[in-house]
Amino acid sequence: MPSLDSLKTLKTLQIDDQTYHYFSLPDAAKSLGDLDKLPMSLKVLLENLLRWEDEKTVTGADLKAIAAWL
Repeated sequence: MPSLDSLKTLKTLQIDDQTYHYFSLPDAAKSLGDLDKLPMSLKVLLENLLRWEDEKTVTGADLKAIAAWL
């Protein structure tokens, strides 16, 4: 995954012999504020932005803009 993970939201899930990686929205909320009231579509978009954060095409400002939508 190319993400910089500036918010430190990358988590690992181990199931049997498989390892999965995901970006935790509850952990993102620690930096961005309450995300519970965001519509599901924006939560999906935010998770995608977390995954592709590179400070070129997706920046920390982009993450904050989604969180500030409310």
